[in-house]
Amino acid sequence: MSVNVEAGQTRGAGRKLLSFLPARLRKSRLAHFLRRPPLLFHLVVFALIVLVPALMFSAVLIVQFSSQQQQITSAQVNDTAEIVSTAFDREVVGLLATARVLASSGTVNGSDYEAFRQRSALALGSAHVVADLITPDGRIVASTAPDAASRSSLADQSILQTTFATGRSGVSGVFTIQRTGQRAFSVLVPTSPGPNSPYVLALTKPVEALDSVLDVRSLPRAWSSIVTDADGKWIFAATASEGQMKPQGGISYDHPSIIEALPGGRADDMIQASSVSPITGWTTTVAVPSAVIDRPVMRSWVSLIAVGLVLSIFSVALGVTFGRRLARPILELSKQAEAIGQGQPTSPIRTDIAEIGEVSKVLNQASRDRREAEEQTRFLMREMTHRAKNQYALIGALARRAARESANTGEFLDTLSEALNSLARSAELLSGNGWEAARLDQLVDNQLKPFGADAGRIERSGPDVKVNASVAQTIGLAFHELATNAAKYGSLSVDTGRIVIDWSLGETFRIRWREMGGPKVVKPTRSGFGTLVTQKMTARGLGGTVDMRFEESGVVWMLEAPRDSVEAA
Repeated sequence: MSVNVEAGQTRGAGRKLLSFLPARLRKSRLAHFLRRPPLLFHLVVFALIVLVPALMFSAVLIVQFSSQQQQITSAQVNDTAEIVSTAFDREVVGLLATARVLASSGTVNGSDYEAFRQRSALALGSAHVVADLITPDGRIVASTAPDAASRSSLADQSILQTTFATGRSGVSGVFTIQRTGQRAFSVLVPTSPGPNSPYVLALTKPVEALDSVLDVRSLPRAWSSIVTDADGKWIFAATASEGQMKPQGGISYDHPSIIEALPGGRADDMIQASSVSPITGWTTTVAVPSAVIDRPVMRSWVSLIAVGLVLSIFSVALGVTFGRRLARPILELSKQAEAIGQGQPTSPIRTDIAEIGEVSKVLNQASRDRREAEEQTRFLMREMTHRAKNQYALIGALARRAARESANTGEFLDTLSEALNSLARSAELLSGNGWEAARLDQLVDNQLKPFGADAGRIERSGPDVKVNASVAQTIGLAFHELATNAAKYGSLSVDTGRIVIDWSLGETFRIRWREMGGPKVVKPTRSGFGTLVTQKMTARGLGGTVDMRFEESGVVWMLEAPRDSVEAA
């Protein structure tokens, strides 16, 4: 039942698949292939299905890797912004420390401007830094600039006034030096603590000098950074590429965008972070294009696809290889089964697949069994034909004898009918044993059952003896005739009568029938059909002798025959 269900499910799946095909293709070879695909196709599909979970798991890992890369990169961008901002803070803090040292010298408060200039120039050396000593009204009274005579005031007056008013150091935003056109910034330190300092020392440094603040290790490859002051003016921009830090030019002066610092100005997608310095108020922004992060992920996807294709091809090749190895012996099994169906001899196929080899052996054994069964059937048919001829001859002889011995048609029919019934009972007993033999005790019970063998009136005793088919029919007829006569005239005709049957088997087979407790019997004056069966036919059929006596207590019938003619082979 389960096989039929599974077969139905397979056919149903095939019909569903065929429903997607155009009507003109549903009777094509493709439709037939889809309806009942070969083993090779099933193995290939199985190999690919086994491969799919591994590929899906790899895809999930790549997706997780991409997500983790995004998170890691975001954290790195934040950290890098802090690192870059700290690097600029260190530069500014260094300038502030230098300014404080110079501002605390006695030459400043002693109004010895020339000594201040010389000391400052010596301290600053060739650091591209200009020191200016500025009064509260904004005048520069001393400067280390080569054109000090032409410098009248600081460009960023707001931070200057704040420094005088608060007495705290400050850092200016970016401004342009009119004489040179350079962009620069200043750090300002009062020369005396507290408000109303007589002077403010300003150290001015071009922003171009900040290009050396960052080394190539400060930014990962293809990352960009831009630094702006509190007013949003461009201070610094750089991109790390090919192992070198490349400062960016051509950046908007006011409110520049990090996009301008990205390679090629691409802004499709990026990850950025900003950090505001508590010392300078400058904002450092670091950004990296998402393509940089996506590149290893894309390589992973390409690798997965390539590996998936290679594994798919490998799986298909394995499926084809093993499919052919399996299909060949299976097709040979089919041919072997076809040969068995046609009754042809077969031999086991040679294969290294144990199960198929076992099936082939079973089929080969089935082929031999079938041939033997056919031979047995032909033998049995010949035997049955021979026995049927004998039966027909026996029935014919019985009919002729009954006709001669019967006084009228009714008696003839009754006699022949009873004889045929006896033969039928013997034949039924023999058919259960392959028409080879019958047990004598079963034969007695079978023939005498209609006459009360089950009622305890018939006793039997003797060893287990198997008689051949001819003897079984002959003795069966004799017992039937004896029982019929006993029922009509002998011990079975009265309630007190009984019959005792005993036999022995030595060199000679002996069997005796004795009637007891019945009416007095008299030897018949003429011999009829019963006498013919019980004496002449039985003696002649077994090659022995029959002695039948009519004693006062009842009929005594005894048969003696050679053992070889009675016992079944």
